[in-house]
Amino acid sequence: MTQHFTKSQIEEFRQCFHLYADNGFVHNDSQLRYIMRSLGYTPTVIETNKYLKSNGPQIDFAKFLDILHAEELKGDTLVEVIRAFKGLDSKNQGVIPAAELINLLSSFGEKMSKEEVLAVLKRMNVNDKVPIAKVDPKVYALLAHKFEQKNMQAFESNPLPPLLY
Repeated sequence: MTQHFTKSQIEEFRQCFHLYADNGFVHNDSQLRYIMRSLGYTPTVIETNKYLKSNGPQIDFAKFLDILHAEELKGDTLVEVIRAFKGLDSKNQGVIPAAELINLLSSFGEKMSKEEVLAVLKRMNVNDKVPIAKVDPKVYALLAHKFEQKNMQAFESNPLPPLLY
């Protein structure tokens, strides 16, 4: 798989992989997800489970490169999510009705819990007096996958700039 990446990319991947992999191997899906997210990829829980099952119980660096190549072939998740949100913005104003956003977050893909949805809405300053969500591209990335508890705590404590798409 080295033909799919530059030498500098491979070196960056190698450093990150060996920083977090135990004895040169990834042993579980959360470890794989953590390494991939450290490199800027956005795999879901389901995808990392699939990668682990298809590549065996231990993933070495060569298999890891294969997985990263598969992720590259998927396309840009952030771009796909932005397109989806823009499709919900019928007036092309950079806003989405809060009720529609709540339904989307709690009903599709890796469904978010009520607490997770409320935390996202709180962070976006959406409440019963502000029924429309201005959606920031950085928020798109966070909404693209289900929050793990540690990610949710980090999300709540780190401010996001109020950018529109």
